[in-house]
Amino acid sequence: MLQRLSIQNYLLIEHLELDLGPGLTVLTGETGSGKSIIIGALGLVLGQRADGSLLRDPAKRCIIELELLADKGLPFLEEWCARNGIPRESPMILRRQLDPGGRSRAFVNDVPVRLEQLRELGEGLIHIHSQHHTLLLNSPSFQLGMLDHCAGQENQLKQYTAEYRAWRLAQRKLADLRHQEAQAQGERDFLQFQHAELDAARLVRGELAELERVLARADHAEELLAALRGAEQGISGDRAIMPQLAAIRQGMAKAARVDTAVQALAERIQSASIELKDIAEEAARLAEQVGTDPGETERLRERSDLLNRLMQKHRAGSEEALIALRESLRERIAGIGTLAEQVTEAQRTEAQLGQKVTELGEAISTKRGKAMGPLAEQASRLLKELGMPHAVFTFKHERTEAGPMGIDAIHAQFSANKDRAPEPLDKVASGGELSRVMLALISLAAASKELPTVIFDEIDTGVSGEVAHRVGALLKDMGRQRQVIAISHLPQIASKATTHLLVTKDQEAEHVRSGIRPLDAEERVEALARMLSGKKTTKAAMENARELLKNK
Repeated sequence: MLQRLSIQNYLLIEHLELDLGPGLTVLTGETGSGKSIIIGALGLVLGQRADGSLLRDPAKRCIIELELLADKGLPFLEEWCARNGIPRESPMILRRQLDPGGRSRAFVNDVPVRLEQLRELGEGLIHIHSQHHTLLLNSPSFQLGMLDHCAGQENQLKQYTAEYRAWRLAQRKLADLRHQEAQAQGERDFLQFQHAELDAARLVRGELAELERVLARADHAEELLAALRGAEQGISGDRAIMPQLAAIRQGMAKAARVDTAVQALAERIQSASIELKDIAEEAARLAEQVGTDPGETERLRERSDLLNRLMQKHRAGSEEALIALRESLRERIAGIGTLAEQVTEAQRTEAQLGQKVTELGEAISTKRGKAMGPLAEQASRLLKELGMPHAVFTFKHERTEAGPMGIDAIHAQFSANKDRAPEPLDKVASGGELSRVMLALISLAAASKELPTVIFDEIDTGVSGEVAHRVGALLKDMGRQRQVIAISHLPQIASKATTHLLVTKDQEAEHVRSGIRPLDAEERVEALARMLSGKKTTKAAMENARELLKNK
């Protein structure tokens, strides 16, 4: 139950401290005085999004604080506090701060929380019905949500929604894998052809450089052979260097016996002879290795052409790049087989999730089917109490494919006249009738769930006279079980309140501002009289107001 609402620097409100109590509390005031601003402030402190335009003074911080009596008999509250690590205290303090720079912060019992956490807490403790909800009544998804609320299976629906999202995600993953597999299968033959071609080439690192060296020798074999044979003959032939050196060496040896200085020269000539002999022998050996086999040369040339063609085809700069490509192709081909395994596993997961969604959807649908009849009967009964003696409310139920809210499509149908069969709400219900249908459904939903506080923003739209009395009586009856706060323009409803709060706007101040205060007994008479007769209060209106309060 709400105990206190504090508002600072919010729209027309400079500062407001409002105490709230049990039963039915009604807020009244002239149009534009700021009644709906109170609802807006409550919405913010319960997690709605905000922007900087809400600050009355853009240079100051806006603070909205809500104090709630935390009943220990509320399992939802116990579970929420435990799950979010919030200390369980009574009263609980919810606070929302809007800073001039646009930053927004939220707290529960002085512990910072995210907006979605605050919103979840608010939805579990307070239901705010504003005017646009009446328009939402024509939405099939809103009708389903209301039915589930009355059937007490909101948690089951949350579980279903989570499983449905997981299932849809699995379906998208499976579709992506199948698409990848189809593309991969189309590429498989081409990849295998490329890999087979590279694999058959038996690539060896550095082979091309060696081939180029050997082919260069083969292309210049005659020139090499001539050079090597010439070197050998020039050194070791009959008229070559070696015989001449031998004669020189003999002469130097004789002279060395006479002069020791000549001995050093003789030794050097001996070393030169040995080195030239080695050169001649090496030239002969290399000459024997110079290949002149045309068949072998052609084979090597074909091998070189193959490697160069593969490098050009695959835009590779070396054999190493071709080898890396071959290994990459092998991995991709193997990956296609792995992709098929992934598709199989994804099919299994999708089928399991789909089965789970079907089972949960069937269970929810069964419970909905059982709840629709009693809910429609109760709604019809309440509508009769609200001034529509021939009202009939029912649901048209159809099975559909699984969707975010289950496997059901429902359409609320209504008739206010005994000579007409029920038809869809948006075709037959007037504004006042829609308001009463919504009031009936909300009262039933609140009764089906431990919802401590229900707030109505002008639920009396389109009603008057005796119907207004009946709406007020229903709100008062709801107030016996829970806290009910209603904004109203009708004296018939305001007269039924346990507490009457008057919202005013000060037009004389330098800056227009709204205020709110509780009315005592005599002030209530005057306020009701003004609602009955306008600004000029008549004696008859005063008497009528007293009569309304007497019969509340």
